[in-house]
Amino acid sequence: MSQSRLTQIAKKSIVLKLISFFLVTLGILGLLFASKGIAQVANKDTMIIPFPNLAKESYTLTPVGEIFKFATCTRKDLTFTMSSAMIGPGGGPIPHVHHYTPEWFWTPKGGYELFESEQEFPSVNNPPTAEAAGKTKIYTVQTKPNGIIYGPRFHVHGFTNATNEMLPITFIWMRANDVPDFLPYHDGGIREYFEETGFKIDDLNKLPEITNASRAAFATDAPKYGINQSTFFLQYVKEISDKIPTSLATMKDDQNLNAMIKMIEDFNSGDKSVSCI
Repeated sequence: MSQSRLTQIAKKSIVLKLISFFLVTLGILGLLFASKGIAQVANKDTMIIPFPNLAKESYTLTPVGEIFKFATCTRKDLTFTMSSAMIGPGGGPIPHVHHYTPEWFWTPKGGYELFESEQEFPSVNNPPTAEAAGKTKIYTVQTKPNGIIYGPRFHVHGFTNATNEMLPITFIWMRANDVPDFLPYHDGGIREYFEETGFKIDDLNKLPEITNASRAAFATDAPKYGINQSTFFLQYVKEISDKIPTSLATMKDDQNLNAMIKMIEDFNSGDKSVSCI
């Protein structure tokens, strides 16, 4: 893919993200969730990932204009944070890397274009920039209704709402066993990151004002929580392709996904061995 084409994509991403931010600030949001290799998407009407029935709901406005409804659940040595959201046209995170939390995406209506690198970047201190570990090639896939996408640690990834309507999506971030502990959620730092750099929402009809300081912190504070967050689309990306390699097409972690779904179901059934906040 030519550099001019990459530049066009990056410019389009910026314009669409501005549109998305406007729509999100209207206070429109929803619920929902994601797992499987990048090319493996489910299409089963019965595949519904529940959300914990919390006594008190918690909403956060991120510095890029996304409204997240959060829940963090724990049982024994398994802890995860999940978030449901509605993303506007062109909205979605630009390239970034999670070092402490593998991630799942559920796209109930499809409509997203997800991208991920085959190359791994295992060190948060050596990000995929031209000055450090080097930029990488990313591969794109169009998600389907009720699609489950798995995103392992260390890969550059992100997504875009490729439609002209608001779409639901749900995320799960699972704490890996070999990562630092973070308070108060013990979830690998992901919820702590969003809540520290973002804004707590007390009234969905009166959203907080996003500041330039919070936008800057979204990238500069990310490594503290095991994340490399780019500040512009091409910072980590040298090439884009829709020819997905087998290594990405076959990646999945259904065992942990099913365990987390079971935890949510147990919590909603009153099982006291599961804690969700």
